[in-house]
Amino acid sequence: MISATPEQELASAITTEESETLAPLSPVTRFRSLFGKRGSNGRAMGQTVLSLADQGVISIANFVTGVIIARTRSKEELGLYMLGNTLVLLMTDFQTSLITTPYMVYAPRLKGREHSLYTGSTLIHQLAFCFIGMLGVLCGSFATAHGLGPRAMSPVLWTLAFVIALIMLREHARRISFARLKITTVFLFDLCIAVGQVGGLFALKVLGLLTVSRAFWVIGSACGLAVVGWLWSDRDFFEPRFRQSIDDFKRNWKIGKWVFASGLIWAISMNLYPWILASFHGVASTGLWAAALGVISIGSPIVMGLQNLIGPKVAHIYAEKGHSALRGFVFKITGLIAALMSIYCLILFLWGNHLVALLYGRQYLGNGLTIAVLALNVTVQALAFCFSRALFAIDRADLDFATNFTALVMMLTLGLWLVRAYGPLGAAFGLLGANLATSAVRVVLFLRLPASIPAEQAARS
Repeated sequence: MISATPEQELASAITTEESETLAPLSPVTRFRSLFGKRGSNGRAMGQTVLSLADQGVISIANFVTGVIIARTRSKEELGLYMLGNTLVLLMTDFQTSLITTPYMVYAPRLKGREHSLYTGSTLIHQLAFCFIGMLGVLCGSFATAHGLGPRAMSPVLWTLAFVIALIMLREHARRISFARLKITTVFLFDLCIAVGQVGGLFALKVLGLLTVSRAFWVIGSACGLAVVGWLWSDRDFFEPRFRQSIDDFKRNWKIGKWVFASGLIWAISMNLYPWILASFHGVASTGLWAAALGVISIGSPIVMGLQNLIGPKVAHIYAEKGHSALRGFVFKITGLIAALMSIYCLILFLWGNHLVALLYGRQYLGNGLTIAVLALNVTVQALAFCFSRALFAIDRADLDFATNFTALVMMLTLGLWLVRAYGPLGAAFGLLGANLATSAVRVVLFLRLPASIPAEQAARS
């Protein structure tokens, strides 16, 4: 049977405590009810604040990294950093699709030793994928050294071939901790990395030794030290078994094959724009693109912080309460995000060009319209996130996969033409058009799906 919605459960609790009398819910109570029952409001709000703080730490560290490189090196070198970062994002998107997204869906349904075994299997999967990622980047470094792509990328890729596994493990640790709702652990973990990363880069800047390759060495080293500490502190929870990991991979593949394929299509559609820019207009144009994205990242703490909570919460709500409660939660969270993002867009529409000059230098002036379009694009992505995760939660990742072909087609047709004709501004419009089209399709698909409940819940009913 489908359970009551969160408001109904909240009303029931108040009725029990206040002798049949139900007072109107205050705005604060309504906001809190998005993340839990009345009795758990303090903990839920604490988790929300910590999640936002955690994403703030990550965003500030990444933002300061870009500013240090931009202020110390040339546009071309900032562009090289951007290109290297797209490969990191590509690999972490793949591992999220193949490994941690299935974990977020299935882990809430497991208890005790079964949960520990599954988490251990996930770690084995991650280590194998890290090895594949290292080989892929190593092949890329050989390709660029022999004239395929920007030749200046070769030393950057050599560095990434050694450190990308550490960066990927950092993201794995974060996702697993978020799936287990261990928000304090994630915050402390990311804070240590941010301090090491920014401190190391600033030291290289002061000593006059900063290069893009050395920047990635610093980032990888900070991630590696933190990952070792995380594994040691949480070692009792992991129970890796090779044979079990094979069985768990087969189970993950049922959802993971669609999530991975969906992530692959989406990552290619979104992350190839800097490489297309470099091909048509040179690496310096990618530096301009990186500066615009750096200004856009001002809103990342709020967007990503909420998403880090929403992703696991969507899976938990569907597993425990069914389709009706999931739909209500998705609508409420989307409304909250819309209100927050309207403020974000207004700020960047008015002051984006001034911000990029203030933060990155006057050589990056003239990017105001690009920043405004990218702000709108981030807003569209944020509004569609809940619907995407809801499709994963109800085991319809195949629909999300099919939807992402819209973005790929847009990139290969309209996107290519826009980038060639208008440079970074064209890339921004290409991203916006792709996101508008895919988001609209994703929302319609979710709304047209019939109500259903998890198999485990049906068995209990």
